[in-house]
Amino acid sequence: MTTTAPADDITGEMVEPVVIKRRPGRMLFGLGVGIAVLLVGLAIPYVLTDTYRMSLVLDATILSMLALGIGFLARHLGMISLGHGAFFGVSAYAVGVGITNWGWSPLTAVGFGILVGSATALLMGVLVVRASGFGFLMLTLALSQALYQLSVQISARPWTGAHDGKLIAYEPDMTFLGLTQADLINPGLYWPFAWSALVISGIVLWMVGRSKFGTTLEGIRENEERMRFSGYNTFLPRLVAFVLSGGVASLGGALFALNAGYISPQILGFTQAGDSLIAALIGGFGIILGPVLGTFLFVYAQANFNFGGNLHLLTGIALIVVLVFMPGGITGALQKLSRRIRGKERR
Repeated sequence: MTTTAPADDITGEMVEPVVIKRRPGRMLFGLGVGIAVLLVGLAIPYVLTDTYRMSLVLDATILSMLALGIGFLARHLGMISLGHGAFFGVSAYAVGVGITNWGWSPLTAVGFGILVGSATALLMGVLVVRASGFGFLMLTLALSQALYQLSVQISARPWTGAHDGKLIAYEPDMTFLGLTQADLINPGLYWPFAWSALVISGIVLWMVGRSKFGTTLEGIRENEERMRFSGYNTFLPRLVAFVLSGGVASLGGALFALNAGYISPQILGFTQAGDSLIAALIGGFGIILGPVLGTFLFVYAQANFNFGGNLHLLTGIALIVVLVFMPGGITGALQKLSRRIRGKERR
């Protein structure tokens, strides 16, 4: 299958059409690699028998879904969001409300949380996706901070717990796909659900990025005005991409709520979204693995280098080093190194 990018420049001059060749075999190969990674990853609890380290890996896996959504939007549209923490947090709160306030089963509450988080992404997207650059970043930040302020209001205490947060209380007979509440906080038992959700989300976003829709998004990223003059509706693809990335963040928030059993308003705050963005930047936006790698490194650093309360100082130094010496993040630097090696071998 081939896709032809718009050929007529906005200046009126004709330019050579860009034909993008898509190889179904490469798509199937990537899908096969994703399934293999999924199956291999399921064995991690048998390798990491230490509960503490297994908890760190589980936390990184869940938070990676937030970074994955941010990275997808940045990679395909060049849009940097500070609002995806809102979808993560709203979904987590919706799970808590469904279980504690309404007595729903955890599975139903998770579905509700993902739906509410995605609906929030849709509403926010309608307001912000027409903006770009710094304006888009600040709008997403402003709207997410508005949700944070709503969550800590005294009037919201029955639903969010206000500043105290919300404890998720289960009925004794409630289970999530056979797991009791005690099982859900066990990292080894909960791992298959979190790992499967992350890998499947990554595969879906990768396939979307390599589809005709992904080509349209990249055309909008490179020259939105040209795409509009070529007859493309640029608003709808941007909105769909925003909602899709928000849905992945919402899935992470729903799984976080089940595992933690407690929701703090801080997950709606700037720090949560900012940390995930920094993690994605360190990992790199160039490939789907980048934000995931960055999140795992960030969580590891959070657990091992937070001596004397200097985590953010060290994080800032790491970010400066990456932005100055590895503009494409760690995965971008590895890609460049790989291309150089291949180039030398051909000579």
